[in-house]
Amino acid sequence: MDKEKKTVDDILTRLFVSTLKIEERAIAARFGNDLSISELHVLREIGVDKTKTMTQVANGLKISLGALTTSMNRLDRKGYVTRTRDAGDRRIVNLGLTDAGKAAFGIHEAFHKHMVEAAIDKLSAREKTVLLKSLSQLDDYFIAEWEKCRPK
Repeated sequence: MDKEKKTVDDILTRLFVSTLKIEERAIAARFGNDLSISELHVLREIGVDKTKTMTQVANGLKISLGALTTSMNRLDRKGYVTRTRDAGDRRIVNLGLTDAGKAAFGIHEAFHKHMVEAAIDKLSAREKTVLLKSLSQLDDYFIAEWEKCRPK
């Protein structure tokens, strides 16, 4: 791997690890060991604006319905989510957040807002454009790779 590619690899690895570690600390400071990062990401995917179905959330997180069911069972037991059957089709399960889930969602959103602001506030308009294009291309790559290996 040439020096430039190695630098990109090192930065991406550090960003991934650092983001997870900082999120873990932020969660632990507010919720102790009650919520994991993956559970918090489930709450974020459900959102506060409206209910979503199990399928919508699983697809958004790129996980199986079985994996989501396991997370939902834990989050339900902990009091962060609601699950209701659709009146028109009882097979459909609608997900929402309780007040505790909305509070956790808000804290997580504040973390992400602060992180994004720290990343772009000192950039020029041109630098922001280049960053957004670069991140979009990286995102496209990861989406394409995910599609190749995702569970069917």
